[in-house]
Amino acid sequence: MLTVYFALMICTALPVIALEAGISPEFLAWLVFGMVIVKSLLLVDHFMEMKHAPRAWRLIAQFWAPVVIVAVAGFHTVT
Repeated sequence: MLTVYFALMICTALPVIALEAGISPEFLAWLVFGMVIVKSLLLVDHFMEMKHAPRAWRLIAQFWAPVVIVAVAGFHTVT
């Protein structure tokens, strides 16, 4: 579980570190989209304890973030 905490902290800190390093805002947006997906998968499996849930429930809980991120990324790309 400690590994999950560290992974979540890295996913939270990575965009800030990248921004301070001078990464372009366009790349930063895509980095944040990726980190949201990683964090949501970790949260569903470890903190919502869905690892042992029925497969359908687990997939529903895991797919909400990628679906939302794809929608937001689509709007981001269009604008």
